[in-house]
Amino acid sequence: MAHPIRDTVRADDPICPRGPRFKYEALIILWLSWTCLCMGQSPSPRLIRGTVEDSSHATIRNATVTLRQGSSELSATTGSDGTFKFRNFSNDKLEISVSANGFALTRRTIPEGIRDEELVIILQPETVSTEIEVTASRTALSADEAPQSVQILNAAKIHASGALEVDDVLRQVAGFDEFRRNSSRTSNPTTQGVSMRGMGSSGASRALVLLDGVPITDPFGGWVNWSQIPRESLESAEIVRGGASDLYGGQALSGVAQLLTRTPEGTDASLDFSYGNERTPNASGYLGHSFGKWLASGAAEYFRTDGYIPVEFSQRGAVDNPANSLHRNGQVQIQRQLLQRSRFFLRALGYDDSRHNGTIIEVNRTRAWQAVTGLDLEGSSNSLLQVRGYGGTESYHQTFASVAADRNSETLARVQQVPSRQFGLSAQYSRSLGWNTVLAGSEFAHVTGESDDEIFTAGRPSSLVNAGGIIRTTGVFAEDIARITGRWLVTGVIRFDDWQTVSGFSQTITLSSGVTVPIRFADRSETAWNPKLATTFRMNDHIALKGSGYRSFRSPTLNELYRSFRLGNSLTTANPLLRSERLTGWELGPTEKLFNGKLSLRQGYFWATVDRPIANVTLSTTPALVTRQRQNLGSTRAQGVEAQADWAIVKWIDISAQYQFVDAVVTSFPTDQSLVGLRIPEVPRHEFTFQARYSNAHFVTVAFQGRSNSSVFDDDRNTLTLDPYFKLDVFVSRRLNSYADFYAAAENLLNDHYMVARTNVVTLGSPLVARAGVQLHLRH
Repeated sequence: MAHPIRDTVRADDPICPRGPRFKYEALIILWLSWTCLCMGQSPSPRLIRGTVEDSSHATIRNATVTLRQGSSELSATTGSDGTFKFRNFSNDKLEISVSANGFALTRRTIPEGIRDEELVIILQPETVSTEIEVTASRTALSADEAPQSVQILNAAKIHASGALEVDDVLRQVAGFDEFRRNSSRTSNPTTQGVSMRGMGSSGASRALVLLDGVPITDPFGGWVNWSQIPRESLESAEIVRGGASDLYGGQALSGVAQLLTRTPEGTDASLDFSYGNERTPNASGYLGHSFGKWLASGAAEYFRTDGYIPVEFSQRGAVDNPANSLHRNGQVQIQRQLLQRSRFFLRALGYDDSRHNGTIIEVNRTRAWQAVTGLDLEGSSNSLLQVRGYGGTESYHQTFASVAADRNSETLARVQQVPSRQFGLSAQYSRSLGWNTVLAGSEFAHVTGESDDEIFTAGRPSSLVNAGGIIRTTGVFAEDIARITGRWLVTGVIRFDDWQTVSGFSQTITLSSGVTVPIRFADRSETAWNPKLATTFRMNDHIALKGSGYRSFRSPTLNELYRSFRLGNSLTTANPLLRSERLTGWELGPTEKLFNGKLSLRQGYFWATVDRPIANVTLSTTPALVTRQRQNLGSTRAQGVEAQADWAIVKWIDISAQYQFVDAVVTSFPTDQSLVGLRIPEVPRHEFTFQARYSNAHFVTVAFQGRSNSSVFDDDRNTLTLDPYFKLDVFVSRRLNSYADFYAAAENLLNDHYMVARTNVVTLGSPLVARAGVQLHLRH
């Protein structure tokens, strides 16, 4: 039987496929069929789910969860168990916002490329500050829950400050002090040691300064080179006042200041350029971009100023010149996001800082670099393992002069080279166990450095002095944050530290005779146990009571052990036998939230005693030279009160003010009883700061910052008084478009001529510095 179609169509019919044409048409049909099939199939769904909880980890029902991706938006409501779920078909970046009655809005971002995700989102009450700090507990905790005295400077406060240098921005916090009252813009780096709550400073910091969890204090001297940080890279700053060695070891005697840098989402770029009097150009820029699971960022800064003559006008001579400075810095970071809280990153930063110190001969220069690597690994039960490693080198150069009494001539007295190297490693593990969060960790640091000095007599080289050594520190700690109830939080911490100084040496070569005198110092070690017990009790939604008791310590730096220095006609000698300082203290006070949380108040009393504090003790005084030595005193005591108010008056206006009173005195010194009862040098009894800001992005931003300090003594004998001062800064900006702002700023607007140092000569702080500039910004 014939096939109907086959019989109907002949082989030579035009519609009969044959030869190469049939092959091409068949391939086209197959390709179209496959394309249609693929288009008809959906990719495997991406599952986003999670749980919404309050700060006590109780689930929140009926919370609204909104997921945004580009222009599309999905919403869901949490069930009785606080859970939500989305099925999403794209691996692009997601933004999630969560809101619930009585709670503040919370946002999360899930980077591009991450597949299924399990979230735990914690909501904070509307009456409680939603600012989250990570410094006081080494883990995320709301600022109002933290028992310690914590001050957060967010990006808005930092960028609306009239101050140019980072340390001047941090001076908005009452109780944050440096060895000298002057800005780091022109002062010698060795005077930039940080202390808090009346502990005083002798150059080395009595508070730890961190950049994203890694120490940035000078490895040899313990002071802080603020010029190493590009200001545009900063996102926020957290300052914890009070002993913090329980978590941070031997540099955190009186507190911790942590600087946190920006993390890009998409493309994030900004540039700040300004020019001011004293021929002061400044350019600071940041560029970051996220692509998939990778994030990369870089920042750099250039600053120069001709400065001013720091010696009081009536005492100036021919040798007095402007104290000027120039610095350049840069940092780069690359990060690979693994999960929501898991990541690996590498960061490198370097800087070059050079200064003239106010005379023709006296100059200094610092060059350094640092590399940091880190790994965060998220586990079950909201656990997190964090590992950090860092290392770097620094070279410090300084010249010293002996100035004639009439200041019309000077001779070279000392040329100093200080090379140093450091590396460190830290690891910590945290985990939530129901109502408790437990944390344990360890740290190790190794610092090597020496001071190579060429001594001059009557302008000629007379001797070579070389001294230095190695310091090793090891610490282990454990912390338990227990939420006893929804209103009561208790924190307990214990830490053990071992401090060693090894291979200490000093060698003096007399050039005229060639005689060499070598000295080897015995290796020494000390150990310290540093516990802390702290609590926060919320009496109701408006009032909370906070308190803590702690022990803390600070080990001497290589600079204090082995390096002598000269400031004008004041010589301070080293002491290789110094021992560590030990602090015992406590604090107590309430906090209040009024007017629906718009007004935040805090008051507190603090008390601390320090055994064996290191001080510059005067040995002799002549018209030509004042000689001091670093020594351990018997003990000192600092007690006082602090108060703080933050008020968001209306949408665009907010003000804040802080006050600290501290009575800091020497309580014992068996070697010299005449020092007992005297005040600790460089510590003001009264400090007051304020900031008032009007910020309307569509119109103008105006901000004032003020700081007032009472008089201080510049010496241990309380004979050299530095007068009280008031310093007012202002910042005004006008939005030009969505990408640019024009601004003007001034520091020391009232041009107050305040004293910052005093020997036989009075040194003054920086006069009025006014500048104008433009801020460019792009976020996409």
